[in-house]
Amino acid sequence: MTATLTDVTSPFGTYRAEGLVKAAWRLADRHDLSASLRKRIRSLVARFFAGPYDTEAEGLKFRIYPGANYDDRKILAKGRLPERAEHKLLAAHLSTGTCFVDVGANIGSYSLFAASRGAEVLAVEANPETAAKLRFNAAANGFSGVIRIAETAVGAEAGELDLWSEPSNCGFATLVPDLTTGEWAGDWRPTRVPVRPLADVVVQAGLTRIDVMKVDVEGFEDRVLLPFLKSSPRDLWPRVILLETNCRSHWAEDCLALLPALGYGNAGETDDNTVFALT
Repeated sequence: MTATLTDVTSPFGTYRAEGLVKAAWRLADRHDLSASLRKRIRSLVARFFAGPYDTEAEGLKFRIYPGANYDDRKILAKGRLPERAEHKLLAAHLSTGTCFVDVGANIGSYSLFAASRGAEVLAVEANPETAAKLRFNAAANGFSGVIRIAETAVGAEAGELDLWSEPSNCGFATLVPDLTTGEWAGDWRPTRVPVRPLADVVVQAGLTRIDVMKVDVEGFEDRVLLPFLKSSPRDLWPRVILLETNCRSHWAEDCLALLPALGYGNAGETDDNTVFALT
């Protein structure tokens, strides 16, 4: 059974990912093909197998839309969570009772992973449609009471901004207009969203400590993290921060230079992310 509209009401298991679907998306994900050919194949596959599909990866349940999101495609094509290296770096810091704040939560691959290890999760997601998908995935895994969702963008000041997203990858949404040109040019479309300082979101959630924080907001990481650290008491600073760095050219301030000055040491790196630990 396939559909193209977002469905966050039908019970999990309504949409089965059959063998042909998985084979088609595995073909679209083959990295021995050129990027241009892979893009053409992906566009063709998305016409017929856009989703939704209900599937499991590493013991976690997801309703995915591979035609519209990179993480969904990876989960379906590979049968595992897409951030394996990052999860390995965070695993030692996540256990029963720890507090995980997930800024830029997408469909929940980090939030569900943290919850499965016993953490209490505050997931922050600006895109209303993506937040609805995240809420569905949390409920499908029995984590509705464990994963709290703040449906807002985060920035230095309260207000509103345009959140730009591209139909083929709604998880790659950005508040940085310049990012929508050049390397990542595409059919970007804006949605007006509320913006709040992260400190306000954390205080409203009643958090008194943060063990691990992940910040992945496509070039806006500095305007999320640095104002939070500057305005919050040190005992509320995260012990561990996973920071996406592949869009750092769009930062207004260099987090990689400033975090060590605040007492954070490099605790590991992947191709797209750096982990910092408070020393």
